[in-house]
Amino acid sequence: MLRFHQYYSDHLVAIHNSLRREMRSCIRTLSGASQPSSVKTSLRNVIQFCRHLQGHHDLEEAVIFPSFAAVTDISHWSHSHEQLEHTLGKIRALAQQGIDQDGKDFSTQKEALVEELETLSDIVLPHLSDEEYLSKPEETIKLWPTEQAMRKAFPWMG
Repeated sequence: MLRFHQYYSDHLVAIHNSLRREMRSCIRTLSGASQPSSVKTSLRNVIQFCRHLQGHHDLEEAVIFPSFAAVTDISHWSHSHEQLEHTLGKIRALAQQGIDQDGKDFSTQKEALVEELETLSDIVLPHLSDEEYLSKPEETIKLWPTEQAMRKAFPWMG
């Protein structure tokens, strides 16, 4: 196994694990928030998570997907990214509404927001796992058999 292939996989898994932890934390803390101040803090964390996930998504669309698409069929990834965009829009709108209300009288919307976060989780978690599978060294070696080929596909990795 080539070292760069392993480095790429480890790097991706670390980023994905961070997103997984942040998503679980948002769901857990928002679900348990009862006071307006804790609701508002949780909503701000949700907005921050949306930014992190959007940034990761945008990077994949611009840099990662083209490299993979040049050597294998990843068309199924586009569908989950479309679902992600739609669901993120709903989550942002609900969270901003709660922030604008100062976290008050938000119980009905909070339940809807938690449901949307769980929907997002159902979209994102399998997608992350699928990306990780295709990014395992034993898979990337099939696509880019040499370290030089892998570095050419992912020059931003250094």
